[in-house]
Amino acid sequence: MKSIFEFLGLSSSKQKGNVGGTTKTDKNVNKPEEKTESRETKQKQQTERMEKEKSNKAHIYNLMIVDESGSMSHLRESTLSGINETIQTIRSSQEKYSETQEHRLTLVTFDSGSNRPNVRTMIDNVPILQVYQFGQYQPNGCTPLYDAMGQSLTQLHQLIKDDEDATAVVTILTDGLENSSVEWKASDLRMLIEKLKEEGWSFSYMGSAHNVREVTDLLSIDNVIEFSHDDLGAGNTWRRESSSKMAYYDKMDKLYCRERITSSAERRARRCQFAQEYYSPRVTPDHIDELKENEIFVFSSHSSGVHDSGAALQAVLCFGAIQGQGEGLQGKSYAIPTSAGIIATEEAVDRFVAYAKNHPEMHFLVTRLELETLGYQPSMIAPLFKDCITLENVSLPAELWKCLGLKMED
Repeated sequence: MKSIFEFLGLSSSKQKGNVGGTTKTDKNVNKPEEKTESRETKQKQQTERMEKEKSNKAHIYNLMIVDESGSMSHLRESTLSGINETIQTIRSSQEKYSETQEHRLTLVTFDSGSNRPNVRTMIDNVPILQVYQFGQYQPNGCTPLYDAMGQSLTQLHQLIKDDEDATAVVTILTDGLENSSVEWKASDLRMLIEKLKEEGWSFSYMGSAHNVREVTDLLSIDNVIEFSHDDLGAGNTWRRESSSKMAYYDKMDKLYCRERITSSAERRARRCQFAQEYYSPRVTPDHIDELKENEIFVFSSHSSGVHDSGAALQAVLCFGAIQGQGEGLQGKSYAIPTSAGIIATEEAVDRFVAYAKNHPEMHFLVTRLELETLGYQPSMIAPLFKDCITLENVSLPAELWKCLGLKMED
């Protein structure tokens, strides 16, 4: 398969000088030609330098591999919505980073036992600005996950392997264990994935209703989200995926624009790092004794600002919280007042979310809000933080993530 990119060398037309004046000596005759030769030499050197520099654009091939087996039937609407939300995220990135990125999309769906090919390429390497609403999704049949991954990864690698500025962002969604592949087995797929990771490819796996961690360990995929097998979990895992994509694209923009790294080896090393960090740490540790430079300790406070117990007292003793200040940033901590009930707490959380959104340079570690004493369970508290799903700089306790349909580990 031929590459879609042709790298054209730069050339410059020769500029001939006009030889004027008398011809008393050979030196006078040759002097203008020497100037012309000097100008051409400089142009040639400049061209060579430009040719040595790599493209100022990353060629990002987004590959989505989506389970269309029968068990996905009751998640059809949330899956379609998630696919289209992701398409819009990639389109937005193309528009935002048009000077440093070129995005293309391939969408593959799979099932077996129905009257259609087991692995289907629904969108085939199309420039993202030419991709609009997707709606052809009818779950049926069994789960040839390995064949879908092996075939699509091999085809894409063959397409881009000779392009030093090309990389792939691979997203896999499945709610069932592999059960009907005929061409690929786990060991071969693992070898392929490890090779592609060494080349800087990014892999994320969103799974439900099967032994997700065992499968991803088997396949050597590190970025993993396990979601509840319902619309809440499916919808939120797509939202989490979209925010991770935008964070990844932002890093690629810095690599190709602001940092201006031209070494292909260093660019590859950076892509490998970005791929490893694709799903940033988003689970607040149970115990926090110290903070990194950019981290903020978010605690439950009394509206009066009396920080005399629990996380509030720790915030005073360790992280700069101020007695008498019931809300907002104070030192390396942020107070959310929870003493006035769920409605007032929701308003305070909204103010916190707005603050976190406006300060992406900070990473906010939300600790357990002490609302249980007022009779509010985590399932009632978690929805207050739903907008934090798309904020890469906010971590939540594992119990709140679980209530939002996402099972994530530290």
